[in-house]
Amino acid sequence: MKLIFTGDGKGKTCSAVGLALRAWGQGKKVLFISFLKDALRSGEFKAINLLSSSDLVFFSFGRRCPYEENEDCCPGKCECIVLPSNIEEDDYDIINKGLEIAEKEILSELWDVVVLDEIVNVYNLFPRFKIDIMRLLKNIPDKTDIVFTGRNCPPELLDLVDLVSEIKNVKHPFNEGIKAKRGIDY
Repeated sequence: MKLIFTGDGKGKTCSAVGLALRAWGQGKKVLFISFLKDALRSGEFKAINLLSSSDLVFFSFGRRCPYEENEDCCPGKCECIVLPSNIEEDDYDIINKGLEIAEKEILSELWDVVVLDEIVNVYNLFPRFKIDIMRLLKNIPDKTDIVFTGRNCPPELLDLVDLVSEIKNVKHPFNEGIKAKRGIDY
């Protein structure tokens, strides 16, 4: 099965983590690959690493978030979220490495479930990788279930999957100037 969790609301990655843990709890081999995020900062990825085994493996291909080591760094000052306005050359190298590993691992057929977190954002922000991502999605082995996450999923990806869940933002404290909260937002 091919699934996409998309939309402008909070919870796409958390949904994918929940699905990954459910599959792992049912004895499935799960690979979780995150793009564009720093795994050292995110609580869900810290948890996956604590549970990590040969049947639950996590990789992160995102730029290092400066918040943890520099208290003067805050959103807007030292940004770790990749946006069209702050793409760096290193981002291309990191993503390319992640896509190479994702393709190799998926084609190995070792995994029952593969999550490619924020891959939709990679597709939208980095046109250079669109062909690679489309090829990856079209060549998923029959025995492998795949989950894509990210905002603004384009129709050409939606047409290739079996299930699409859209998470809609109704209200978010960030819009009121409230900072991200550890354990809730990261």
